[in-house]
Amino acid sequence: MVGAARPTEADGRTGAGAGKARWGAVLAPVLVDLVVPLVIFYGLRRAGVGVVGATLAGSVIPVLRTVYSVVRGRKVDWMAVFVIVALAVGTVASLAMHSPRMLLAKDGVITALCGLWMLGTVALGKPLLLAIGRGIAEAKRGKGGGEVWASRWDREPRFRHGIRLITIVWGVGLVFDAVVRVVLAYALPLDAVPGVTTVQWIVLFVLLYGFMMIYSRKNDLLA
Repeated sequence: MVGAARPTEADGRTGAGAGKARWGAVLAPVLVDLVVPLVIFYGLRRAGVGVVGATLAGSVIPVLRTVYSVVRGRKVDWMAVFVIVALAVGTVASLAMHSPRMLLAKDGVITALCGLWMLGTVALGKPLLLAIGRGIAEAKRGKGGGEVWASRWDREPRFRHGIRLITIVWGVGLVFDAVVRVVLAYALPLDAVPGVTTVQWIVLFVLLYGFMMIYSRKNDLLA
Protein backbone atom coordinates (compact mmCIF):
# COMPACT_ATOMS: atom_id res chain seq x y z
CA MET A 1 0.00 0.00 0.00
CA VAL A 2 1.16 3.57 -0.65
CA GLY A 3 2.42 5.27 2.48
CA ALA A 4 3.68 2.09 4.13
CA ALA A 5 6.68 -0.13 3.64
CA ARG A 6 5.97 -3.11 1.41
CA PRO A 7 5.41 -6.23 3.54
CA THR A 8 7.42 -9.38 3.13
CA GLU A 9 5.68 -12.46 1.72
CA ALA A 10 5.03 -13.76 5.22
CA ASP A 11 3.74 -10.37 6.34
CA GLY A 12 1.49 -10.29 3.29
CA ARG A 13 -0.09 -13.57 4.26
CA THR A 14 -0.57 -12.30 7.80
CA GLY A 15 -2.04 -9.03 6.53
CA ALA A 16 -4.40 -10.79 4.17
CA GLY A 17 -5.58 -13.05 6.96
CA ALA A 18 -6.09 -10.10 9.27
CA GLY A 19 -7.95 -8.23 6.56
CA LYS A 20 -10.27 -11.17 5.94
CA ALA A 21 -10.84 -11.53 9.66
CA ARG A 22 -11.62 -7.83 9.89
CA TRP A 23 -14.16 -7.93 7.07
CA GLY A 24 -15.60 -11.15 8.48
CA ALA A 25 -16.17 -9.35 11.76
CA VAL A 26 -17.91 -6.53 9.89
CA LEU A 27 -20.08 -8.63 7.56
CA ALA A 28 -21.14 -11.36 10.02
CA PRO A 29 -23.25 -8.98 12.16
CA VAL A 30 -24.82 -7.56 8.98
CA LEU A 31 -25.91 -11.03 7.92
CA VAL A 32 -27.23 -11.80 11.40
CA ASP A 33 -29.17 -8.53 11.50
CA LEU A 34 -30.69 -9.20 8.07
CA VAL A 35 -31.32 -12.93 7.87
CA VAL A 36 -32.23 -13.94 11.41
CA PRO A 37 -34.96 -11.29 11.95
CA LEU A 38 -36.43 -12.18 8.54
CA VAL A 39 -36.58 -15.89 9.40
CA ILE A 40 -38.16 -15.11 12.77
CA PHE A 41 -40.73 -12.75 11.22
CA TYR A 42 -41.99 -15.15 8.57
CA GLY A 43 -41.78 -18.13 10.91
CA LEU A 44 -43.99 -16.39 13.46
CA ARG A 45 -46.36 -15.12 10.79
CA ARG A 46 -46.86 -18.70 9.57
CA ALA A 47 -47.60 -19.63 13.16
CA GLY A 48 -50.34 -17.03 13.30
CA VAL A 49 -48.54 -14.27 15.21
CA GLY A 50 -49.54 -10.72 14.28
CA VAL A 51 -47.35 -8.37 12.27
CA VAL A 52 -46.42 -6.26 15.30
CA GLY A 53 -45.46 -9.24 17.45
CA ALA A 54 -43.47 -10.90 14.67
CA THR A 55 -41.65 -7.66 13.87
CA LEU A 56 -40.78 -6.98 17.50
CA ALA A 57 -39.52 -10.54 17.98
CA GLY A 58 -37.23 -10.20 14.99
CA SER A 59 -35.95 -6.82 16.20
CA VAL A 60 -34.73 -8.36 19.47
CA ILE A 61 -31.83 -10.15 17.72
CA PRO A 62 -30.03 -7.06 16.38
CA VAL A 63 -30.48 -5.32 19.74
CA LEU A 64 -29.05 -8.25 21.70
CA ARG A 65 -26.13 -8.58 19.28
CA THR A 66 -25.38 -4.88 19.56
CA VAL A 67 -25.53 -4.93 23.37
CA TYR A 68 -23.24 -7.98 23.40
CA SER A 69 -20.71 -6.26 21.15
CA VAL A 70 -20.61 -3.25 23.48
CA VAL A 71 -20.20 -5.41 26.60
CA ARG A 72 -17.59 -7.62 24.96
CA GLY A 73 -15.61 -4.63 23.69
CA ARG A 74 -15.71 -3.07 27.17
CA LYS A 75 -15.99 0.40 25.68
CA VAL A 76 -18.79 2.66 24.57
CA ASP A 77 -19.60 2.26 20.89
CA TRP A 78 -21.61 5.39 20.21
CA MET A 79 -22.89 4.09 16.89
CA ALA A 80 -24.21 0.99 18.66
CA VAL A 81 -25.80 3.08 21.40
CA PHE A 82 -27.39 5.29 18.74
CA VAL A 83 -28.90 2.27 16.95
CA ILE A 84 -30.32 0.84 20.19
CA VAL A 85 -31.87 4.16 21.22
CA ALA A 86 -33.29 4.74 17.73
CA LEU A 87 -34.81 1.25 17.67
CA ALA A 88 -36.34 1.78 21.10
CA VAL A 89 -37.79 5.20 20.26
CA GLY A 90 -39.17 3.98 16.93
CA THR A 91 -40.75 0.93 18.52
CA VAL A 92 -42.37 2.88 21.36
CA ALA A 93 -43.74 5.47 18.92
CA SER A 94 -45.15 2.75 16.66
CA LEU A 95 -46.85 0.96 19.53
CA ALA A 96 -48.21 4.21 20.95
CA MET A 97 -49.80 5.03 17.60
CA HIS A 98 -50.92 1.41 17.04
CA SER A 99 -49.26 1.50 13.61
CA PRO A 100 -47.74 -1.71 12.20
CA ARG A 101 -46.63 0.22 9.11
CA MET A 102 -44.74 2.75 11.20
CA LEU A 103 -43.08 -0.14 13.00
CA LEU A 104 -41.97 -1.55 9.64
CA ALA A 105 -40.84 1.88 8.45
CA LYS A 106 -38.75 2.65 11.53
CA ASP A 107 -35.67 0.94 10.07
CA GLY A 108 -35.81 3.46 7.24
CA VAL A 109 -35.69 6.31 9.73
CA ILE A 110 -32.68 4.72 11.43
CA THR A 111 -30.95 4.26 8.06
CA ALA A 112 -31.59 7.91 7.23
CA LEU A 113 -30.08 9.04 10.50
CA CYS A 114 -27.01 6.86 9.88
CA GLY A 115 -26.63 8.36 6.40
CA LEU A 116 -26.97 11.89 7.75
CA TRP A 117 -24.42 11.01 10.43
CA MET A 118 -21.93 9.98 7.73
CA LEU A 119 -22.56 13.19 5.79
CA GLY A 120 -22.13 15.12 9.02
CA THR A 121 -18.68 13.62 9.59
CA VAL A 122 -17.67 14.93 6.16
CA ALA A 123 -18.94 18.41 7.03
CA LEU A 124 -16.96 18.29 10.28
CA GLY A 125 -13.78 17.36 8.41
CA LYS A 126 -13.47 13.84 9.84
CA PRO A 127 -15.14 11.43 7.37
CA LEU A 128 -16.27 8.18 8.96
CA LEU A 129 -14.53 6.16 6.23
CA LEU A 130 -11.19 7.56 7.40
CA ALA A 131 -11.67 6.00 10.84
CA ILE A 132 -12.94 2.73 9.36
CA GLY A 133 -10.01 2.57 6.92
CA ARG A 134 -7.54 3.19 9.69
CA GLY A 135 -8.99 0.31 11.68
CA ILE A 136 -8.63 -1.99 8.66
CA ALA A 137 -5.04 -0.85 8.09
CA GLU A 138 -4.22 -1.55 11.75
CA ALA A 139 -5.74 -5.03 11.46
CA LYS A 140 -3.54 -5.73 8.43
CA ARG A 141 -0.25 -4.08 9.41
CA GLY A 142 -0.47 -3.15 13.06
CA LYS A 143 -0.93 0.21 14.75
CA GLY A 144 1.99 1.75 12.88
CA GLY A 145 0.50 0.75 9.54
CA GLY A 146 -2.79 2.33 10.51
CA GLU A 147 -1.08 5.57 11.46
CA VAL A 148 0.87 5.68 8.20
CA TRP A 149 -2.27 5.12 6.13
CA ALA A 150 -4.29 7.72 8.05
CA SER A 151 -1.44 10.26 7.84
CA ARG A 152 -2.06 10.48 4.10
CA TRP A 153 -5.09 12.60 5.00
CA ASP A 154 -2.74 15.43 6.03
CA ARG A 155 -0.34 15.04 3.08
CA GLU A 156 -2.36 14.11 0.00
CA PRO A 157 -5.23 16.26 -1.36
CA ARG A 158 -6.25 13.44 -3.73
CA PHE A 159 -6.52 11.07 -0.77
CA ARG A 160 -8.71 13.53 1.13
CA HIS A 161 -10.94 13.99 -1.89
CA GLY A 162 -11.34 10.23 -2.34
CA ILE A 163 -12.19 9.53 1.31
CA ARG A 164 -14.70 12.38 1.35
CA LEU A 165 -16.31 11.18 -1.88
CA ILE A 166 -16.70 7.58 -0.70
CA THR A 167 -18.20 8.73 2.61
CA ILE A 168 -20.62 11.04 0.81
CA VAL A 169 -21.69 8.26 -1.58
CA TRP A 170 -22.39 5.96 1.36
CA GLY A 171 -24.25 8.70 3.23
CA VAL A 172 -26.43 9.60 0.24
CA GLY A 173 -27.00 5.89 -0.47
CA LEU A 174 -28.25 5.29 3.07
CA VAL A 175 -30.60 8.27 2.91
CA PHE A 176 -31.91 6.97 -0.42
CA ASP A 177 -32.38 3.53 1.16
CA ALA A 178 -34.38 5.16 3.94
CA VAL A 179 -36.74 6.90 1.55
CA VAL A 180 -37.35 3.67 -0.37
CA ARG A 181 -37.94 1.73 2.86
CA VAL A 182 -40.54 4.17 4.13
CA VAL A 183 -42.35 4.25 0.78
CA LEU A 184 -42.41 0.44 0.59
CA ALA A 185 -43.59 0.16 4.20
CA TYR A 186 -46.71 2.13 3.34
CA ALA A 187 -47.23 0.91 -0.24
CA LEU A 188 -46.84 -2.88 -0.02
CA PRO A 189 -48.90 -5.52 1.78
CA LEU A 190 -47.63 -5.79 5.36
CA ASP A 191 -46.25 -9.31 5.00
CA ALA A 192 -44.27 -8.36 1.88
CA VAL A 193 -42.45 -5.40 3.43
CA PRO A 194 -39.68 -7.19 5.41
CA GLY A 195 -38.70 -9.47 2.51
CA VAL A 196 -38.74 -6.76 -0.16
CA THR A 197 -36.84 -4.21 1.94
CA THR A 198 -34.22 -6.81 2.86
CA VAL A 199 -33.60 -7.67 -0.81
CA GLN A 200 -33.55 -3.96 -1.65
CA TRP A 201 -30.95 -3.31 1.05
CA ILE A 202 -28.74 -6.20 -0.10
CA VAL A 203 -28.78 -4.87 -3.68
CA LEU A 204 -27.95 -1.35 -2.55
CA PHE A 205 -25.20 -2.60 -0.23
CA VAL A 206 -23.57 -4.58 -3.05
CA LEU A 207 -23.68 -1.51 -5.31
CA LEU A 208 -22.22 0.79 -2.64
CA TYR A 209 -19.55 -1.70 -1.61
CA GLY A 210 -18.67 -2.43 -5.23
CA PHE A 211 -18.28 1.27 -6.01
CA MET A 212 -16.11 1.74 -2.93
CA MET A 213 -13.77 -1.12 -3.81
CA ILE A 214 -13.45 -0.22 -7.51
CA TYR A 215 -12.89 3.47 -6.80
CA SER A 216 -10.46 2.73 -3.95
CA ARG A 217 -8.36 0.39 -6.08
CA LYS A 218 -8.30 2.80 -9.00
CA ASN A 219 -7.24 5.72 -6.80
CA ASP A 220 -4.94 3.84 -4.40
CA LEU A 221 -7.10 4.39 -1.34
CA LEU A 222 -7.24 0.84 0.02
CA ALA A 223 -6.22 0.57 3.66
